[in-house]
Amino acid sequence: MSEMMEAAASPRKTGFGQSAESVIAISLLGVCAAAGLAAFLSSGGEQSITRTAASEAATFELTAAQSGEALQSEEQAVLAEWQRRLDGEFSQHEQSKLQQQQLATLQEQSAALAMAQAAAEAAARAAEAAEARARNAEKERQQAIASARQKEAPAKASPIGGVSTKEDVKPAVVSRRAASIDWDSCARPQYPDESVRLGQQGTVTMEFSLDALGVVQDGRIIETSGTRRLDYRALSALSKCKFEPELVNGKAVESLTQLRFTWKLTR
Repeated sequence: MSEMMEAAASPRKTGFGQSAESVIAISLLGVCAAAGLAAFLSSGGEQSITRTAASEAATFELTAAQSGEALQSEEQAVLAEWQRRLDGEFSQHEQSKLQQQQLATLQEQSAALAMAQAAAEAAARAAEAAEARARNAEKERQQAIASARQKEAPAKASPIGGVSTKEDVKPAVVSRRAASIDWDSCARPQYPDESVRLGQQGTVTMEFSLDALGVVQDGRIIETSGTRRLDYRALSALSKCKFEPELVNGKAVESLTQLRFTWKLTR
């Protein structure tokens, strides 16, 4: 009986041992699988992290390069804008300077023209005043000459007893020689260059007041040549000449004499 029980118990022990071994084998297999999986996962994660880091680094480098290019482009644009503004300011400054120079030149020319006009007007007024004085002096001299001639004329004798003689009624004989210019005493008037260039010519008539020595006291224009420049050039030159005085009964007296001078261009 006991042998049978031992025999029966032996197979049961054997089956239980085999089951435990299987469990252990399965456990070892699971541990190995877990270790392999962990190793695989560890290797794949590192590669993934490496790839991710490399990708991020490349992206950062690309972004940095793009940012650098954009910054450089903006700097160039700013520099170009400043250069344009500076060029514009320099151009405006040069233009303003040129305008100021032109304005100063115009002001100088205007001032010079005003001075020339004022001088011309003053000369014209002086000439008119001189002519007026000459007319007044001429009138006074004519009156003086007339008075002197009246004094020089022989007085008519009053008839005595109502009887007159031939001598009483005989008119006085007066000999007179007109004044004349001495051309050897002065130079003839020189043709003005401006009148030559403009082709101006003509005849001017002048009147001179002479003293008893034949010296010119005053002169004026009686008839113009048509050119004021020619008239006063002739008057100025002939006023320096000497004259033979007018003689009345052989005596030199003050007088008025007229002269004509012709300006003529020779071709």
